[in-house]
Order: sequence, then structure tokens, then C-alpha cells
Amino acid sequence: MEETRTSGPAQPPSVFHRSRFAMNTRFSMVLVGIDPESAESLALEVERDLRALERLMTRFHPASPVSHLNRRAAYQAVRPPDELWQIFLLCRTYWQQTDGAFDITLRPLHQLWRDHLSRGAEPPPEAILQARQHTGFDRLLFDEQARTLRFAREGMSLDLGGFGKGYALERLATGLREHGVERAFLSFGESSITVLGAHPHGPAWPAGIANLFDPAQNLHTFHLRDASLSSSGTAPANCIGAAHTPTQHSVFGQTIDPRTGRSIEGYRTVSVAARSAIDAEVLSTALLLTPLHQREALLARFSLLDAVEIVYHSIAGEFLPRIDWKYGL
Repeated sequence: MEETRTSGPAQPPSVFHRSRFAMNTRFSMVLVGIDPESAESLALEVERDLRALERLMTRFHPASPVSHLNRRAAYQAVRPPDELWQIFLLCRTYWQQTDGAFDITLRPLHQLWRDHLSRGAEPPPEAILQARQHTGFDRLLFDEQARTLRFAREGMSLDLGGFGKGYALERLATGLREHGVERAFLSFGESSITVLGAHPHGPAWPAGIANLFDPAQNLHTFHLRDASLSSSGTAPANCIGAAHTPTQHSVFGQTIDPRTGRSIEGYRTVSVAARSAIDAEVLSTALLLTPLHQREALLARFSLLDAVEIVYHSIAGEFLPRIDWKYGL
């Protein structure tokens, strides 16, 4: 009699995890269904690429191309490395597409608000006006023939910030796909995420948006597959007024509107899911700065988007979250 064999339960796919500090936050990578030796080799390559991208885009290292440009571009035309030149051209396109809401020149305004809020006061209007003279993407002078960049004013400074994380995620994901990776999770501090393929135990990767005041409470879940997610918010910089009875109008965050020079008031977050990690990163901030009645026109310039805005309303001395706007959901 022929022996009958029955197959046992399907073995779960192998999962490889690696984490390191990069771009001023924790970078995490999960690879699914890759043998340990190949996963280790891929992790080393991703880390090399990540270090190279960080050296290219950081403003914190004095020898970086961005630091060199920040020091010299007010006095002479500077030719950045080819990849960085392409990044600046891409930033210009996003600045145009977002009607100026996305802007990489805001460092003088950020410094102004930090300095004043640390002392418990708003910057006076004249100080904001003065700082705005040293910001604005329209004050970046591009010579496309020579491939050089120059500042129109002294005191200007570029900071690629969140855009750099989106750019890095897109580059790293492309590299993994070229190596045949079909399922992966890449994250910068959980606020910037890119996933490839399906979750090890389901059709999509769940990504939750937590309550700022109660991280254990999930307010919304995105289900990502071959997509990216970025969340931006008005993380509090300081409170003006009564320390024990905060209101929506006494809290200023760290998100500055380039078109007014003012910090957004109150607690809010916008989370955007998109195919492009750069689109998600840019739009999560741009939507924070765009009035509700103008958002449809902005989003019409992009594709394959879901978005949600959570506003924290001050009620009886507490900030209670509520989804006040959503798109594509």
C-alpha cells in the first residue's frame, strides 16, 4: 500500500530586522522572505547607501555639500554635486506645485521662532518680517546652463529636512527592488514609511496614527502595499499664556508657513499615503499649510493619495483628537 503524505502547516516567511540612527532619527528596515546571508548583505548595502545620502543632504556636517553651499552661495555661484543639483530642481518643482507651501529655505524663520518661544513669547511682527527677507525659494538663483546655485541675500540657508527622508526612502526602495526584494518595510522614526509588497501575515502593512497625548490610542490605520506614508504635525514648541489652562490659541508648533512667516497654532497632524515617498513627505507638510477650500486643487496635481487630518480640540483643559478632514478614504 502506497504511503500517503500530508503536508504540514505552511512555514512563516523569514523576517530580518535592522535598525540604526540616521538623519537625526531611528531608521528601521525589515526584509521578508530573504535568506539570512542575503539579508545581511542587503542590509550592509542599504546602510552604505544611507550614509552616502546623509552625507550628500545633511546641513549638520561642515564638510557636506549643503553646508558648503550655505556658507558660500551668498557670495558666489556654487556648483553642487550632480545628484544634489537634481534634488534642488526637484524641490523647485514641488515648491511650484504646492503654491509655495513647500520651501527648503525656512531655517532663519525656524531659528527666530525657537529663540522667542524658548523665552515664552512670540516673535514681534517686525522680527518676522526681517527674517522673511532671508527666506523664500524665489530667492534661490538657478543657472541651469552652468548648473550653479546662488542666494539672492546673505543670511539664507537651505535645510532639506523631511524631504531628505522621503528622497532616501525612495532611493533605498528602488535599490531593494533591483535586488529582487518583493516585501520590505523601511521607516524613519515611524513618521516616514515605505513598504514593498505585502505584510508577512496579511495583504498589507498596517500603519497606525497615534494620539499625541496617549500613544497607546490608535486614531486611524492606513493599510499600505507598495506605498509610502508620511505624517507631519504641529509638534508643540511652547505655550503662550496660562501654563495650567492651555487653549488652541496659546500653543504654537514648529511648522512655519513660508508665505506668512508665522507658526501654525494648535495641535494638528496630517498623514498622507502615496506611491511616492517624496510626494507623501512634501504633501503631509503642504496640506497642514493649505486651507481646506484649496486642498482639492492642490491634490489634483498628484495621484494615488489617501490623507487624514487630526485636530486636537481644547475641551475642559484637555486636547481631544478628532478627524476633521480626510481624502480618498
